[in-house]
Amino acid sequence: MRKALVAAGLVIALAGGATLYAASASPMVGLAGHYARTWQSGDVGGGRFAVTDEITIEPIDANRAKVTFALNFFNGHTCDLEGEAVLKGNRLVYTDPDGWDGKVCRLEIWRQGKDLRWTDRDNGCHSYCGARGTFTDMKMALKYRQPLPARP
Repeated sequence: MRKALVAAGLVIALAGGATLYAASASPMVGLAGHYARTWQSGDVGGGRFAVTDEITIEPIDANRAKVTFALNFFNGHTCDLEGEAVLKGNRLVYTDPDGWDGKVCRLEIWRQGKDLRWTDRDNGCHSYCGARGTFTDMKMALKYRQPLPARP
């Protein structure tokens, strides 16, 4: 009887460990965080100034996350987007059917090597940007990622 209880306990412990491993292997774990990078931008008048690009990926559940982008570009142009993205494979995908110039905004976000990457293949998300801003083929090094604060 004692051996049966020990065996049952071992099975439960292993199953729990497998569940924990599966959760930690989720692409969402590798994406979640607050990314901030400060750099020198400029303007057409020759001015130089510090700007900070910020991205936040906050999981809602195992398949959805709130994403926020505040990106800076030359001459004070920006891209600002906030919304809910859905996990599709190893990528988060934000979709806005009312994109720019008759195109659907489909912003894909993923991790590749030492970078967080994102792209807007069809430029449908350009309505979230100024003239010099873009979401197409962009990246930020993972070294800029900070953990999200704990929720109360």
